[in-house]
Parts: sequence; C-alpha cells; structure tokens
Amino acid sequence: MDKTVIYWAAPCFTQAERIWNRLCAEYLRKKGHEVILPQDEANKFLGGDKQDFKGLAESCYSQAIGCDAMVDILDGPDPDSGMSMEAGFKIRDIKTGGRGVTVGVRTDFRVSEDGQLNAMFRLLDDIVFFPSFNESCQELCDQIDEKIQTLLKSKEH
Repeated sequence: MDKTVIYWAAPCFTQAERIWNRLCAEYLRKKGHEVILPQDEANKFLGGDKQDFKGLAESCYSQAIGCDAMVDILDGPDPDSGMSMEAGFKIRDIKTGGRGVTVGVRTDFRVSEDGQLNAMFRLLDDIVFFPSFNESCQELCDQIDEKIQTLLKSKEH
C-alpha cells in the first residue's frame, strides 16, 4: 500500500510551534506516512537572499490540494490565517471532485470569544479534540492517524 501523504497545516512561526510540528511529523513518519511540513518547504523559497513569497504560496497550494490528508491545527483564540487558507483550498478541491480528507486538531483548552470555532471549520471532515493537559504527542498522533485512516476508508466506498 502506498504511503498516505499528509499535509501538516499549522502555524510555524515560533520555535515552539516548529518543534511541536516536527515532533508530530516525525512520529507520523515512523507510522509509515509521508508528511509535508510547510515550514520545511519555506526554506526553498525564503533562504538567504531569496524571498520568493509567491513561489512559496504556490508550492503550499499545490501540496495542500494534492495530499491524501490535511491536518489543520486549530489552536489559539483564532486559528492561523495561512492554515485557514490551506484548509479552504483543500475543502474546495474535495467538494469539486478532488480526493482526500481534512482533519482539524484542537489541543487548546481555551475557547474563542463565542465559545465556538469559526463556523467554516465545520466543513472539515472531522475534528480531533485533544486538550493540552495530556502532553503526549504520540497519543495525539495516534488519534490523528486513526481518524485519517477511518475517513479515507469511508471515502473508498
């Protein structure tokens, strides 16, 4: 069986975010998946004197719609704008005949001002809630993996 290609759509601006993204990606890779981390892809476009933001955006767009599964990290009082765009691209692609699944992940135990996530995230295939009081990246990734496999199998039929 081919590897499931997972696009990890998440904030990647702080050291903490980048390290957590990498820990989760490494664990999912050990489970046999191919994981695309946009923070690594950015290095191709933003290194040294090179600042190709359009190239970066086009690369992220292509990989987002081409993946088998997109994991959308929904943490914070208002989820990351880049991740939100990527989720929207993938949802549109799926709704217009593309393939794949979308899984939101919320580890943040805080609620937004209205107590809900933005209504648009209801278009994701499913959401894994894993409050951060449990700090096991492996347990979280096991739940993500299980959700992805269940959703992909349900779309085969």
